Amino acid sequence: MKKLLIFSLVLTLLLAGVSTAMASKVNITFWYAIGSNAGRVFKEMVDEFNASNDHIFVDAIYTGNYGETAQKVTASLAADTLPNGGLIPATPLFTGRVGNYLIDEYLHGPQGLDMDDFYDEFWNYNKYDGRIASLPFNNSTPVLFYNKDILRQVGLEPKAPDTWDELVEMAIHLRDWATQEGIRNFSPINMRNEDWMLKGFILQNGGEIMNDHYSAALINEPEAVEAIEFWVSLIDQGLMPAGVHNRARDQFIAGNQAFLFDSTAGIGTIAATVEFDVATAMLPGNKRKAVTLGGAGLTMFPSTPEKQDATWEFLSWLLTPENVARWSASTGYVPIRKSALESEEIQQLFEEQPYYRAAFEQLEHVVSLEHFWELGALDDYLRTLISNVEYKSMTPQQAADKLVKDLADDFERNK
Repeated sequence: MKKLLIFSLVLTLLLAGVSTAMASKVNITFWYAIGSNAGRVFKEMVDEFNASNDHIFVDAIYTGNYGETAQKVTASLAADTLPNGGLIPATPLFTGRVGNYLIDEYLHGPQGLDMDDFYDEFWNYNKYDGRIASLPFNNSTPVLFYNKDILRQVGLEPKAPDTWDELVEMAIHLRDWATQEGIRNFSPINMRNEDWMLKGFILQNGGEIMNDHYSAALINEPEAVEAIEFWVSLIDQGLMPAGVHNRARDQFIAGNQAFLFDSTAGIGTIAATVEFDVATAMLPGNKRKAVTLGGAGLTMFPSTPEKQDATWEFLSWLLTPENVARWSASTGYVPIRKSALESEEIQQLFEEQPYYRAAFEQLEHVVSLEHFWELGALDDYLRTLISNVEYKSMTPQQAADKLVKDLADDFERNK
């Protein structure tokens, strides 16, 4: 009985000590919108931070996919029940648009980050109205996946095309081979996230998506329309199927497609799933090399100075070169810091898994859009444009003119 009482007393003291230690820490609530492997890696990083930090505890809560999280943040903004920070999509629209530039203030404060070590386009992607409103983190770019076994089988050199002309030439060869062999359900090319990919095509042809003030779309300008016409020509020549871009990755993994335009975030899944010799390359260019940027951002929301300082300390920890390299190597998201790309961990990754190299090294060709309120509408209109031109209900010029007008109407309504 005496031993039991002593044990109970010791246990009570231990629990009291733990409670006191937890109470002395600054607790911050943090929402994150990434699941699957990336979500697991992120949660491991949070747990590591909590275990190693003696004055901050991060309560990380998974809030669903991008769409679900955006809805929750919108509702929380209205109800004034925001978390202290988050990894959320379209972040500047939930911060800068409502006058929250805490990130910019901390970034340029005494505990700021080395901004020169980040690629400039990442800062641009996290701006609203010309000012930084969030931090880069889980960003991705499009990359070209290709099936080297199929290229060898049809007598082509197993390498990626460097230009649009080379892509078409190789795809025609593949199309003719499939026809001659009587192979059905085979496509030389397909695109996933088609609106994102079309932006890249426009940039590669020397066009622009928006004007300098983000007040009008330029998708009906000649260079942009030429890019849309090229897109349509892939379908007209039987090189890419119409209307089934959501099946592009599955078709590629099944071996029924030679070239796949997809996100760098899919590298791990694709490489681990396919049963053929797969490789990646930078996207083929035309008048220039160019890739677009996607992904979510890190941010903080107004609270007490103590909680804001704690949130900034956590965000800064996530963005150390070591953690950026670890995040990229574990998930396939691109390294957002130059020093991370040059790190031993990433260089070793290139040796062991070379399909990451092209995706990461094409960062010098990234072109980003600053966030503006109608950005989501632009993406919707791009998907409508693609449907219209693929199914021949409009010419590329007509579809581009319609998009520009529809977006202009949105700008006018939102004034």
